[in-house]
Amino acid sequence: MGTARRACALAATILLLASHPVLGKRAKDADDAQPEPEPLVDEAEQRQRDQALAKELVLVEQAQAQRLLNATLKVHSWIVAEAPNATLWSGDGDVSTTGACERDITWYCRKVKPGEGRLAGCLTDQLEAEAAGDDAQERPRVLKACREELAAFKADRATNVNKNVPLAFACRRDIRRHCRPKKVGSEPGAIMDCLRERRHKLSGKCAALVFAEEEETAKDLRLDVQLQEACAHAIDTEGVCGDVDPEQEGSATQCLIEHRAQVGAMCQEQLERWEVQRADDVRLDRHLFWACSAEMRSGGCKGVKHGEGRMEQCLQDQRYRDDFSERCRRAVEARMERESADYQLNFGLREHCADDIEELCEQQAEQIALAEGYGADSQVIGCLETQRDRIRSKRCREEVHRQMQHEAEDLRFDHELAKACHSDVKLLCGDVVPGSARVIHCLQHRRDRLEEKCSQQLFQHEVMLAEDIDFKFPLRKACLVELDLFCGGVPHGHARAVRCLHDNLEDPEMSLECRDEIQQDDFATSMNYRLNYRLRGACAADVTSLCAEAKALCASEKQCQGGVLDCLRSKQDEIKGEECRNEVFSALQMQVADIRNDPQTEAACAKDAPKLCPVVRPYRGLMHACLQRNMDKLSPKCREREAQLSILQARDVRLQPALVAVCSEEMNLFCGDVEPGKGRMQQCLTQSMGRTGFSAECRHELGARMLAAQQDYRLDYGVATACQVDTQALCGEEEAGAAQPGGPSGVVACLVDKYQLVAEPCQSELNRFVRLALWNYRKGSGMTAVCDADVQARCPALAKYRGMYRAGVVGKCLAKQVAQGHSLSQGCRRLVMVAVPRDVRSLFDRGMSLEAVAGKVARIAHSAGLSAMLVDPQARGMHSITVSGWVAAACVGALVLVLLGMVCFALWRCVCSGRRHSYTPVGTNLKEGDV
Repeated sequence: MGTARRACALAATILLLASHPVLGKRAKDADDAQPEPEPLVDEAEQRQRDQALAKELVLVEQAQAQRLLNATLKVHSWIVAEAPNATLWSGDGDVSTTGACERDITWYCRKVKPGEGRLAGCLTDQLEAEAAGDDAQERPRVLKACREELAAFKADRATNVNKNVPLAFACRRDIRRHCRPKKVGSEPGAIMDCLRERRHKLSGKCAALVFAEEEETAKDLRLDVQLQEACAHAIDTEGVCGDVDPEQEGSATQCLIEHRAQVGAMCQEQLERWEVQRADDVRLDRHLFWACSAEMRSGGCKGVKHGEGRMEQCLQDQRYRDDFSERCRRAVEARMERESADYQLNFGLREHCADDIEELCEQQAEQIALAEGYGADSQVIGCLETQRDRIRSKRCREEVHRQMQHEAEDLRFDHELAKACHSDVKLLCGDVVPGSARVIHCLQHRRDRLEEKCSQQLFQHEVMLAEDIDFKFPLRKACLVELDLFCGGVPHGHARAVRCLHDNLEDPEMSLECRDEIQQDDFATSMNYRLNYRLRGACAADVTSLCAEAKALCASEKQCQGGVLDCLRSKQDEIKGEECRNEVFSALQMQVADIRNDPQTEAACAKDAPKLCPVVRPYRGLMHACLQRNMDKLSPKCREREAQLSILQARDVRLQPALVAVCSEEMNLFCGDVEPGKGRMQQCLTQSMGRTGFSAECRHELGARMLAAQQDYRLDYGVATACQVDTQALCGEEEAGAAQPGGPSGVVACLVDKYQLVAEPCQSELNRFVRLALWNYRKGSGMTAVCDADVQARCPALAKYRGMYRAGVVGKCLAKQVAQGHSLSQGCRRLVMVAVPRDVRSLFDRGMSLEAVAGKVARIAHSAGLSAMLVDPQARGMHSITVSGWVAAACVGALVLVLLGMVCFALWRCVCSGRRHSYTPVGTNLKEGDV
């Protein structure tokens, strides 16, 4: 059974490729390339026929002119040998001068020579003048009987090309070349259909006459034999279009188009053929032509040539102009809606994408062959859109781009989306005026209430249009000025212009309207990574390898909620692709700038934000900063999310909007050659805090971040990375409590206690971290709180600052106390010892205790030949030194000098090492010359 179905599908596809007006284009072109076929009759016989017909026409025309026509006279025409022999109407291929139109011919066409349709043309012009209101009022209107006879004449002439004498003579060679019966069949009107399809390949005179015939047919459905027969039931008195006046130009055909779903399959098929043949020229769509006649004459499309879809494209592009009538706009958009369902009605797609369709859309061709009903050809449009990067033809890419722009503007121009969301639009957005993406926005805002098929199709629509700002209609409309101002030379494709606008979001020249649209776009892309075109493409492999579970949840856009991006940001160091890392970082910048771009954090802090930060705005990093200042008051989930974000921010100063805002000048002046990332920029800024020109605002912001790092060591990138192994090995219990408020500071205290056991890289980072903490001492803060009592007792001169100390003064005081041998609390002394530079600290280590000093003194004395025993080798501790007289005085003096020298050297190293490395952290009230 399956084999039979596949065979049927294959056969149907082959038939489609052979007969489809576009998919079979190559086959037709191959036929056209063949030499011109031999005529069915020889030239001599054809000349005889032409001469005989010419003589008969002259006689009949004379009789017509003199009103002496015999009604029974018959003249046969066989100008085109490929068409059947025909009997000419009235003997000369024109309306009769003695019939129902005799009076009107006398009134309007007395100077027109009868024959070959000339009188019919004259009467047609008069009818058009009457319809347009251009006829003089004193002359009578064309009689109804004449109008009926004229319509009957035209309908009869349309059945056989030989009945249209001028056209038959002009197109005889073209018919022989393009429209022989073996190609087009023998049905009535088949040759005329062929000529319409090949109009652009006909000789000049033939093409002009064929177009004139098409105009006549476009005005009156009855002139298209095949359409008339197929839709007879629909246009009779009991049909859906039975009340339409057939004499009103294009009214019957327009009615059939509007009620397409209510007519039979054969009528639909012929209606599609009729539309496709007339898709390239707006003059052949009489409804559109009359609706937009003013706009074409004097509006934005004045001077645009007809044909090849040029005028229609102009009307589409200009339809939002203020001088466009509502009637014209509705007619244009109705045509665009039909084009979205059948790509063949779009002349640009049909003509310029034929080869690409055949190459890229083979599967869709098979589906179209098996599908039935209106809209099957929309699958080809979807195929071209999804594979637009593979399209070879530049003109085809341009046409696909135009189509996607239209889809972004109006849901009606995306046939698949409109079909899937028909009921939802009616139920949820029935009062929304179509156009300007308003209906699409309505559906997006009510996503949770949509039916599954509509929700899925809407998301596919959004993914498809994420690539280019031209497809983001509201954003592009709101940011037209900004696109030119900030992104004039930036290509629109691959989301480059969108990124450019985002990078300039905080520029003071950015309008509020544009800024709002950018923020809305950022919010949408943060919800689902697939809407972020650049990240989706750059991180495809990393998402699959690192975030498979989150990707699976994102199969439904309602469940994604930023999960994939959240996974990627937590595994930044594992991302292999450099481009992916850059895109993740850019997305992270959006999240830290606006909490709404971080869906999971926003959800976790939904109750905390209104309670703790009721008047704080969500953007520019203000909400995150407020929540992080109240870390100890946050709910567990919110605290966890903000802690994770703070750790990520510590990696790169660009993720700290508040710091960048106040320190941008310092970053350029003092750290211009420092590469951002891995905490490098922030370390450079802290090292430069004491330098001239460093602003108090930047100093204050840095001081706040240094204090925060004391509460959570993970906010210092150097300690967090260099001490990771030591923390797990030596301070596991303290690390386990890091999630609690105040817990992380216990990790640093543990590492300080076990300083001698940690690895050298960790020792270096601890030395820097603790020295900064003492240098930026604040009473009761973080890990330096263990020195509060010592500062109060040993540094009384500083008490007047009442908790606010100049940067460095407390560190100097405590270092001096240690150097002079004064006792400090065990915890404070340990901090001071860890903060001392490593080469200076060796002077204070156990090897340089008083016992070691005593031993050195004994060896010096022995070398000098001193007789007095200065050192008792058997004794221990301080009692091991035995001196007397002047030797005792000299020893005491020397010991004092050594100790003082050690103290001075230690203080010099402590102060000057920071200055030598530009690493002198200072507080908010530091004055020049304090260090």
